[in-house]
Amino acid sequence: MAPKFSLQNVLDVRHGKVELLEVELGKLMLAQQEVELQLSTLHEFHKNLLEELAIVQLGDIDLTKSSLLRLNLSQVNGYIKRLTVELVRRKKDVEEKRADLVKAKQAEETLEILKRKRHEIYLAEQVQIEGRMQDDIYIAQAFRNQQQGV
Repeated sequence: MAPKFSLQNVLDVRHGKVELLEVELGKLMLAQQEVELQLSTLHEFHKNLLEELAIVQLGDIDLTKSSLLRLNLSQVNGYIKRLTVELVRRKKDVEEKRADLVKAKQAEETLEILKRKRHEIYLAEQVQIEGRMQDDIYIAQAFRNQQQGV
């Protein structure tokens, strides 16, 4: 039976950290997608308002409706600017969390490599021990055969 890896607790903690970062990254990416969807919807609404304004400006101009459309356009432009800033912030947060996750995975992998190497050393030691035991058995058998033959 292989000996217990002395840094197993540290490895478990690092694995837990990786899992936590993966969950956090998923949440951040979902929030980013929601902002992108809202922004897309606002751009579509903006386009529709522009088309409606163009129609209102044909023929007899309805100044009240035209001014309401312009006010709506102004508000939508403000929302688009705020969401664009929010999207940039969300993308930055996602990239930072992704970088943290990569570092955590590298730290975990380092310990996994140490664990594998320690296990390989243990197996090599076991092969040597078994080889020596087998040699001892052969030597004992040869000595016994020599003693019986004399």
